[in-house]
Amino acid sequence: MKFTYSNEKLTGQMEYGLLPISPNAELGYRPLELFVSSLTGCSTSVLANILVKKRIDYKSIDVNVSAVRNPEKANRIEQLTFHVGVQTEKVDQAKQAEKIAALVLKNCGMIQSVIESIDIRYEIEFLSDQPKKGDVA
Repeated sequence: MKFTYSNEKLTGQMEYGLLPISPNAELGYRPLELFVSSLTGCSTSVLANILVKKRIDYKSIDVNVSAVRNPEKANRIEQLTFHVGVQTEKVDQAKQAEKIAALVLKNCGMIQSVIESIDIRYEIEFLSDQPKKGDVA
């Protein structure tokens, strides 16, 4: 990876293309966004693989991440909570959610790289992708 800094922006030359990075959201992706995206990308890929291995069919996976930062210590990230919704036909997988979440944390290299310095919480909810009776499609 190669990076160049100029005009208040760091630009990474990546395999996929250019990646603008800046604390100014108008000039590029903010470092927090990239950090959280890295953890989310890794953990969601691991989750998808686990679901396939467990033969749990899913339509989509939605992830919302909330962060707690400490302004007294360089605004460092102290906690990240991943709220993961797995859209599936069968929501009876709920009893497996905690076990699957533990497997994700154990097997995601990006999370394992920071888990001793950031409190990581990974919560999975299986949601029905079927319309409820009376819903208009």
